[in-house]
Amino acid sequence: MRGDSRQGWTADGRVWFAQAVRGPACLLVIAAHFGQLFLTDQPTVGAVALFPPLAGLPRPPWARATELLTDHSISLGHIGVFLFFLVSGFVIPFSLRDGRLGRFLVRRFFRLYPTLWACLGITVLTLVAHLRSLGYVLPYDTRAVAANALLVSPYAGARWIEPVFWTLAVEELFYVVAALVAWRRRLDDGRVIAGLAAGLTALALVAGPAQRPSSVLFWLAFNGTFLLFILVGLVFHQVFQGRWPPGRGLAGGTGLLVAFTVAMLRGPVSPSARVYLTSSAIALVAFGGLYLGRRRLPYWRPLDMLSNVSYPLYLVHAVAGYVVMRVVFVRTGNYYAAATVAVVGAVAVACAVHGLVERPSIAVGRRLARRRPAGGGHSAAPAATPRAGLGVGA
Repeated sequence: MRGDSRQGWTADGRVWFAQAVRGPACLLVIAAHFGQLFLTDQPTVGAVALFPPLAGLPRPPWARATELLTDHSISLGHIGVFLFFLVSGFVIPFSLRDGRLGRFLVRRFFRLYPTLWACLGITVLTLVAHLRSLGYVLPYDTRAVAANALLVSPYAGARWIEPVFWTLAVEELFYVVAALVAWRRRLDDGRVIAGLAAGLTALALVAGPAQRPSSVLFWLAFNGTFLLFILVGLVFHQVFQGRWPPGRGLAGGTGLLVAFTVAMLRGPVSPSARVYLTSSAIALVAFGGLYLGRRRLPYWRPLDMLSNVSYPLYLVHAVAGYVVMRVVFVRTGNYYAAATVAVVGAVAVACAVHGLVERPSIAVGRRLARRRPAGGGHSAAPAATPRAGLGVGA
């Protein structure tokens, strides 16, 4: 691998430590879903995957370890999600450095939605086929599918067909807010970031835990709470780029974490605040450690390949994976065979979506963005230009 070894750039213009985080983060989410939730909470799994809860599942060798994590309010899946959020906060500003809002939105659309739609289609088709075998029909109408496809389900009072999509709604909100701030050339202005944090915290306090979950205010405040944590990744970006000295970054990051904690404890997320706060702290320590050691982090091609497919893998593994696990378990009575088939199948589907949909759509977005008229810009871009994108699919 060639690149700027002083900062950990790769030859194709990525910051390697941020790229390297994405694959393991996705695996943490899969481990939580297949290795813990499927075994310990069949009512929840059955509710999201639309099948009767299973009985007779084994107690695996790792059960005591997952119980200890639960007892200490630690969730592997949440750690993975918070790592994705930090990666987004760190990477997205590279795409906003010239302040060209139109170009950014075009790239984001083609980066996010075609892959999302392909994975949503796979999930819906999997549900339809399985429900038909059980003698049921899909309970979602066209409006619900459209709300999921546009990532507006909570605002529209619709249910997530694939529950992991909730994190993309948070990311989508971050894209809009960051793009508007960058458009005004204020993304590196600490006062603007502090004002934004204050506004998001106030929104969480106004919404509070008592607001009706169906209200738009509730869900804006809910998603805005997690946006506060994404902004910590933005602080890492500013220090990495040399726009903020480390001391200023430490102060800014601390302030954002205080705001995030207040919003968590007193806002819409408060019923689950403890597990979110504990898991986010672990994710922050891991991300910060990798950031500090980025110059010494060796390149590993298999990890790079896993990270490249992490976005479709994240989107397609959960509900469809639960269905596959149920089918295999019912036929074999073997949980381990079911989990193996689900993991291998999810990876295979993710690789196919990456090759057939994700990469071509990204290329289309870049071509269309280059055709848009040039606008103003920020300070000079770095020597290498990272491929910025979703934390789960950058």
